[in-house]
Amino acid sequence: MSLKNQKRLAASLLGSGKSRIWIDPEETIRVESAITRQEVKSLIDSGRIRLLQKKGVSRGRHRMKSGRRKKAGSRKAGQKPGKEAWVLKIRAIRRHLRFLRDKRQLAPASYKLLLGMSKGGAFRSRSHVDEYVKAHQLQRKR
Repeated sequence: MSLKNQKRLAASLLGSGKSRIWIDPEETIRVESAITRQEVKSLIDSGRIRLLQKKGVSRGRHRMKSGRRKKAGSRKAGQKPGKEAWVLKIRAIRRHLRFLRDKRQLAPASYKLLLGMSKGGAFRSRSHVDEYVKAHQLQRKR
């Protein structure tokens, strides 16, 4: 029950590839008996053999890659500029480090070290600074 030859004939008649030929599964016996081009053409005319639509390649990924759908009209949440976020964060961290130094919980050398690290972006938040101080035992002993 091979329909290979019929598919090949239909493809040449319709001017397409064999993979785009659809044969009605309920009419396989009738299609199998067709062995000439004329018989296959009559099956095409009756709709038992059809040409499937060409599959296209989606351009969506390329559009995303080329920078579309990233501008102001596509954004749903409020956007805070990166610099503004950085300024707010670094001010809070520096204020916290000054507080720790003034309360004599940090030695001047540790304060300088942590200040440089925070400038380099080593800390996410004030609590991250506290975790680091605790983990590396930079607190002054009382």
